[in-house]
Amino acid sequence: MERKTKTLTTGEFASYVGVKKDTLFYYDKINLFKPAGKLLNGYRYYTYDQIKSFSTLQSLRKLGVSIEELKEYLSSQNTHKFIQMANQQTVIVEKEIEKLLQIQRFFKQIISTEEELKGVEFGKVYVQKTEKKYILLSNKTSNEGMNTVEEWSEQYNHFGKQIGLQVPVPIGSLLTKDTLIQERFERVDYLFSYSELDTGQSRPEGLYAIYYHEGPYKNIESSYLHVTNFIKTEGYSIVGDAYEEYLYDSMKTNNEEEYLTKISIQVEKDLKEQ
Repeated sequence: MERKTKTLTTGEFASYVGVKKDTLFYYDKINLFKPAGKLLNGYRYYTYDQIKSFSTLQSLRKLGVSIEELKEYLSSQNTHKFIQMANQQTVIVEKEIEKLLQIQRFFKQIISTEEELKGVEFGKVYVQKTEKKYILLSNKTSNEGMNTVEEWSEQYNHFGKQIGLQVPVPIGSLLTKDTLIQERFERVDYLFSYSELDTGQSRPEGLYAIYYHEGPYKNIESSYLHVTNFIKTEGYSIVGDAYEEYLYDSMKTNNEEEYLTKISIQVEKDLKEQ
């Protein structure tokens, strides 16, 4: 016995797939998605079998596939064209996923920063063991460093393109050990961004002298002098690089006095002090 196919009215189908009836009327009018048929009274009807096809169509529309492209495929029903379109859309989806992951990391960083700052006593230098973290590293900057907003912005944008950033994410600065020893605290040797993947480059595990610089970045040299003096007087030596993380910057506040920069310098205890 032949199984009878249950049909859906336009309103029922629209409710099932989450669109307005006007959308279905429009798709019918432009021959993009037709109802299964019409009743004697002229009312359209759809079948449950059409739900999957419509959901696929809507997914492709959300990905930016044009109505013209969809009509071309649906009119030809060409398997090769569909596979070609699927390959193209896979690349687009992967880029969108990466963009969303970057946005997620950005907001997670904001939450993490607020948690970190709850127990911080500003003006105090902390010596803490810090875990290894993978980083993405820029090319070495020019010898003159980045002393202006324009130079910083140019390097930031270049580095962002280099590592494929699609949204603003935290980017820090790295000063090498040699730069620290020479007390050239105005320099920026590299830009870096933390990564959850093994990039082959990392901020090493170890002891770090950590200080939170409050206020405009142009005054950061005094904070470096304070930290390096602490390192010497407390019996430590600088054994690695310095990492600057901009916890509060122009992305979070318009007041430079509220800027907050975390300085982390890799150190170790002098043997004679142990």
